[in-house]
Amino acid sequence: MSGQNDLSLGHFAKELKSDGFRNEFRTGWSIALLYRAPGVVAAWGAAHLGLTPFVVSLLAFVAALLMPFIALWLPITLAPMCLMLAGVAFQILDCADGTLARGTNTVTERGGDLDFLIDMAQWGLLYFAMGLLADRVLGGGWGWTALGAVAGWGRLLARVIRDRLDDGIKRAPKALRPVDYPVAFISGILGLIPFLALSDQWLGVAVIALVVYSVLDIIDAALPLTKP
Repeated sequence: MSGQNDLSLGHFAKELKSDGFRNEFRTGWSIALLYRAPGVVAAWGAAHLGLTPFVVSLLAFVAALLMPFIALWLPITLAPMCLMLAGVAFQILDCADGTLARGTNTVTERGGDLDFLIDMAQWGLLYFAMGLLADRVLGGGWGWTALGAVAGWGRLLARVIRDRLDDGIKRAPKALRPVDYPVAFISGILGLIPFLALSDQWLGVAVIALVVYSVLDIIDAALPLTKP
């Protein structure tokens, strides 16, 4: 790695050639494709502005906190697009904070913990905001909001299950078998979820899809329990 004072774009772009980036295609291909490169540019810009990874993480958290307010209070003609943009902005900043930390040699365990907590909060807020937006577009009280909250709870539960069943031993990723491709594809669509805000009259279907996706996520996380 270059020295800490190397703030060139090429230095941060080394992230795109790392093993971590290649491995991300296994579990989050959409995030790797859509947000890693913009995250590198954002990290480069943040470095030149003198921002720390902590500040970038907080900016991502602000984007996440704004999601329910965007869905509920912005004019209905603007809310879908703005919610989608908030989701995209979060993903870029979420990629940027880690890239900035690695590129400036300021990686810390606490920074990783903060990044994880903000990431989990964002999914809950985004799913909830999708429900709020669906209720505004489709009407019918708070039913879609409740379903969005259930989907967000399921997403968080799946992560808790994975962390609980993880033995803490880091292993080299195994090569994907053809039978693994559908699961890898489905598990990797997380980065596309912000675009569901543009579903218009199909927002109800989108919220139901989030619930189904969360259920599948929980089942996938709990599969190790079926093994001796």
